[in-house]
Amino acid sequence: MRTWLNHIRAGFFVLFFAMAMPLCAWANEVAGTVSFVIGEASTLTNGQKQAISRGDAIKAGQTIATGVNGHVHIKLIDGAFVSIRPSSRFVIEEYKYDAEQPKNSRIKFNLEQGTARSITGKAGEASKESYRLNTPLAAIGIRGTDFVVHTEQSVTRVVVQSGAIVMSPLSQECLSSAFGPCNTATARVLTAAMRDAYLELRNHKDAPILVPAEKSLNSPNLIAPPRPEEPVAERNGKAANNTPPVDATQIVTATNIANKIDSLANAVKPEPKPEPVIPAKIWWGRWDGSSTNMEGTITSAMSPDREVVMGTALFGIFREAGETFVPSSGVAKFKLAASESYLMSADRSLTAASILNPSLTVDFANRRFDTALNVKTQDGLVTEIRAGGEVTWQGLFITETASPDTLVLGSLSKNSDQAGYLFQRSLNGGTSIVGATRWVQ
Repeated sequence: MRTWLNHIRAGFFVLFFAMAMPLCAWANEVAGTVSFVIGEASTLTNGQKQAISRGDAIKAGQTIATGVNGHVHIKLIDGAFVSIRPSSRFVIEEYKYDAEQPKNSRIKFNLEQGTARSITGKAGEASKESYRLNTPLAAIGIRGTDFVVHTEQSVTRVVVQSGAIVMSPLSQECLSSAFGPCNTATARVLTAAMRDAYLELRNHKDAPILVPAEKSLNSPNLIAPPRPEEPVAERNGKAANNTPPVDATQIVTATNIANKIDSLANAVKPEPKPEPVIPAKIWWGRWDGSSTNMEGTITSAMSPDREVVMGTALFGIFREAGETFVPSSGVAKFKLAASESYLMSADRSLTAASILNPSLTVDFANRRFDTALNVKTQDGLVTEIRAGGEVTWQGLFITETASPDTLVLGSLSKNSDQAGYLFQRSLNGGTSIVGATRWVQ
């Protein structure tokens, strides 16, 4: 009998270790190598503290801690880069890179306090839905990105140097245990084209707010400046996904504008001239491939001469790359030239809707905008979208007043003769009205 029980115990031990070995192997996987270290810096592994030296292997499951003068740079196995700046605690919770099938990779970081910079590598580029950086307040997902995060217990701030990120407050709808960006009503997108603006989150209930560049006194790069040994950030504002350019005729729906011709008195009316085509200077696309037989994903809209400037959970909006000229005088009334609007259900399925009574006015002298429109769904529901606010020196729309539960994010074109904005208004039952618009003078 005892022999039989011993065999059972032995069997349980064998089974336990067989099940535990993959977990132990994962925990000991090398995530990268220390390429630079200065000042006080150490790793914490299973409660054991050890000073960091250049060339040390960094493994999944380790915590990197820096003192007031400490900087650590890590070159990760897929070519990604992480910088942990002073007075920080950064946890590599998981770093699984599948070189043969990068889409199967999984990455999760946790910045418990301090400041860190992350530059996406092959794993993050191929598997954006499996990348996550958490802070005590926020979940940050990527769109192919170089970004810097600063966090304390009561605030998280993030600035984007290339590409775009999605930041959401952690909640029951956005769990820290999940991967990828959270698609919640409080998710906000930040792109490099917003040039030194940053997102700031101060609690788990509200959406992050956009702090424009001219007010960015607490930007992560100012709180904890980078060392000169860090890679130089791209400042072109382009998305990190280097998708080959596509023919603009495939992704731009031009809108014909009537060319009114004055009649000459007592003369025969000439044949109407063809309506001129005004080329689009604002474009948009959907981050995911949600398909209802519609064209226009972010990937298809990318081009070297365009930059993503704003984004919601569904759309990203582009304008021509380069500095934007914003006039210092005059008032312009814009006309709606193109749009895309939907009723989005809680499961993110889309039902087409139409836009009624659109208006957009920009007061260049006072740097203000005001807009309103109605969205009509197929079942006849009409929802008002209304917003007003500041036009920044970069030509971005910063909403200050709006209809309830409404988000409006917009931009002028490079020479301010066109405008575009994205809108989203939350309704009952997890549904929302979402859309994208382009306007011409």
